[in-house]
Amino acid sequence: MRFFPILLCVVLAGCGGMNSGKWPSLAPRAGEISPMVPRTPLGACAGCGQDVFTESPEPAPIVLPPVPADVPARLDSVEKAVAAVADALPAQRRATEAAIARAAGTRPDSNAASDAEVERSRLELLYVPLGAQERALDAIEDDLAGKAGAEALAARTQALRSRIAQLQGERL
Repeated sequence: MRFFPILLCVVLAGCGGMNSGKWPSLAPRAGEISPMVPRTPLGACAGCGQDVFTESPEPAPIVLPPVPADVPARLDSVEKAVAAVADALPAQRRATEAAIARAAGTRPDSNAASDAEVERSRLELLYVPLGAQERALDAIEDDLAGKAGAEALAARTQALRSRIAQLQGERL
C-alpha cells in the first residue's frame, strides 16, 4: 500500500512527456476547421454590421395602454361591500357587547356564555368580506400598474384601503 503513490507518480510522469510539440493549443485543429464557417481575424470588421450604426437611433416614444374599462365598476363593487360591512358593524357590536355583559360572572358552560360566544362569532364573521375586498383591491392595483390615467383610480383605491384598515382597527 505504501508503494501505490510512488507507482502513481511514475505512471503520471510518463504521460507528461507526450505533450511535445504545439499541443495543447487553443487554435482550431485540422479536423475542427470547416470551410462553411467564415473566419475573420479580430479587428477586421469590414461588413460585419458594426460599422453601419455610427450614431444611436432615436428612442421610440413610450405609449402607456389605457386603464381597463371594468376597473371603475370593480371599485364601485368594493366600495359597496365595504359600506355594507360598515353599516352592519354598529348593530352587531352592540348586540355582542350586550351578550358579553349578560355573560359576565356566569359559568363558561351557561347559556349566557354560549350566547356571548355566538354573538362574538357573528361579529367576527362581518369582518370576513373585508379580506376578500383587500384581495380585490390588490387585483385592481395590478390592473392599474403602468396604465395611462390610473392616478385618480389609484387614489380611490388607497382611500378604500384606508377605510378597510380603519374598520379592521375597530375590532373588539
